Amino acid sequence: GSGIKATAIAAGGNHTCAILDNSAVMCWGYNASGQLGLGTNTDSPNPSAVGSGITAKSIAAGGNHTCAILDNSSAVMCWGENDQGQLGLGTNTDRPNPSAVGSGITAKAITTGTEHTCALLDDDSVKCWGRGDEGQLGSGKTNDIISPPSASIVLGTNIDATAIASGKFHTCAIIDNSSIKCWGYNASGQLGIGGTNNRGGGDADGDSDMGDILPTVDLGTGRTARGIIAGDNHTCAILDNASIKCWGSNISGELGIGEPGNRGDNSSEMGDNLPVISL
Repeated sequence: GSGIKATAIAAGGNHTCAILDNSAVMCWGYNASGQLGLGTNTDSPNPSAVGSGITAKSIAAGGNHTCAILDNSSAVMCWGENDQGQLGLGTNTDRPNPSAVGSGITAKAITTGTEHTCALLDDDSVKCWGRGDEGQLGSGKTNDIISPPSASIVLGTNIDATAIASGKFHTCAIIDNSSIKCWGYNASGQLGIGGTNNRGGGDADGDSDMGDILPTVDLGTGRTARGIIAGDNHTCAILDNASIKCWGSNISGELGIGEPGNRGDNSSEMGDNLPVISL
């Protein structure tokens, strides 16, 4: 609309949402699962207000669902497709209206994959819910989780998270020493651990593959991360020197390195051998 300004935006599979400068939320696009939060399943080509009086400070859009952190309480609300429990409401029923996630859950960052959701809580821990078949929930199992779990993801001894990002079926976090840990689907090397085995769903013996044994991403000598984002099957980080490195699928040149071929699916491609993007 005329004069409307936005402070944040999120794009999902076929829908878009924005937080306005008055903290209201508006969404538009495909709405078959109620991912616009308008109380209907009718598509909207124009921005439409979400909920009644909903105001937010952070928003994330998944394949066909949307989640937001409210500005006045840091509570999490989600709406849209829920077949894998990605809304965290304890059911598998789609919700076309914003609904509160969990009991007492408060967060400072939210990220959505195709069918899973992760929140960085106020205590710097991470909880994930929804589709879990590729280990993307970091629970040590591959079952779906339809409510925020009681236990947070174990990233390592005395390790907290400072940022999170979800791809299609994988999740990454910047931890408190400014390194990166990733878990979930890894066929293209999107976890950046020098192989293609999934992490986060347990090993062949049913033991956890998270915590201290989950490796950090080798960003290069002396390099740390200050920002992270994940696409479907690739991951990118802004480094401490303001350069950018990406790893994972490169089928369409999404790594920005000027040559074909995935990166991160073997150890010789990470670290100092992983090129920075030339901007």
